[in-house]
Amino acid sequence: MPVTQRERLLDGMARTVAAQGYAATSVADVLREARVSRRTFYERFADKEDCFLAAYDAIVALCLERVSSAYDAADSWHEGFERGLDALLELLAAEPAFACLGVVEVLAAGPRGLARRDETMRRFVAFVDVTRAQVPGPLSAPPELVAQAIVGGIYELLYSHIVRGETDRLPDLTGEMLHYTFMLLGSPQRPA
Repeated sequence: MPVTQRERLLDGMARTVAAQGYAATSVADVLREARVSRRTFYERFADKEDCFLAAYDAIVALCLERVSSAYDAADSWHEGFERGLDALLELLAAEPAFACLGVVEVLAAGPRGLARRDETMRRFVAFVDVTRAQVPGPLSAPPELVAQAIVGGIYELLYSHIVRGETDRLPDLTGEMLHYTFMLLGSPQRPA
C-alpha cells in the first residue's frame, strides 16, 4: 500500500492508466485516484508525462532489483535465469496496474516513454547477455542477437497476456518461457 504522497501519485497514475489508457488519462484523474491535491501533484511532477515516467521508472527499478537478486542467489546460470524469470513474473502478476503501465501503456507515452522502454529493453538484453556468455557447449556462445530475441519474445508474451487481462496468469508462463529461452541459447532446460 502506498505510504507517501509521491507513492500515492505513482500508484494513482498506474491504476488510472491501466483502467483508461495513457492518452485518456488526465492529471485530474490521477488526483482523484490518489486522493491528493493539484498543488501536491505539481510540487512533485512537472506534468502527466513526468508522473508517468516516474511510475515507469519505479516498476522497472523494482523488476531489475528482484531479477538480479534472484539470479545472484542461485548456484548456476540455469537456476539463476529460472529464479530471475519467476521473480519478474510474480512481481508483474502482483502489480497488474504497474505491469500494464510498464509493458503496454509505455508504448503510448510518446518519445520519452519509448526512449525509456528502449533503455529498459537494453538493460534486460545486457542481463540475458551475461547468461548467453555462460552457455557451455562445443561451439562458442550463441550470437549477440539471441539475447535481444529472448528479451523481445518475453516482452511480447508479457504484452499479449496483460492486454488480454491475464496478468494474474503470468507466473504460469515460466516453463514455456524457459523452454523458449534455453532453446535459443542452445542449452537444455535442465542441465545434466
